[in-house]
Amino acid sequence: PIVVLIVEDQCYVANVGDSRALLSGNFNILNSISEQGNKIYALSRDHKPNDELERKRIIEGGGQIYHRTTAQNIDSANPSKKEIIVGPLRVLPGRLSVSRTFGDAEAKLSKYGGNPKVVIAEPEIKSFKISKDHDFIVLGCDGIFDKLSN
Repeated sequence: PIVVLIVEDQCYVANVGDSRALLSGNFNILNSISEQGNKIYALSRDHKPNDELERKRIIEGGGQIYHRTTAQNIDSANPSKKEIIVGPLRVLPGRLSVSRTFGDAEAKLSKYGGNPKVVIAEPEIKSFKISKDHDFIVLGCDGIFDKLSN
């Protein structure tokens, strides 16, 4: 989940998981005509195991990162010929493709085999002052940015 809170001219962005906030703005002061989307700035960071900061935190907390693989027969005439399908990076414990999330007790609670230092629910919070050059903020979640770029 991702949340944006605006208080007067201050904007706060809180993120947990694979959600993202993007700011569109016209930061070209030489152009007298305002053009929306002249620049795009990421206001948050995806919490996935392939992110270097998340990877370091997971490993230091005692977790592991792996690819889930499955073998599939791709040639019915040759049953021994297999194709390995590699999915997204995942976190152990929990088998999740995100490194921060709400819920998921089996990943977090020791009594279910979890580790409270690996998959966490602590949000990353950023703030900035809104200016007249900022046009709008776009919020997206649930892997939308696995398919779309900023």
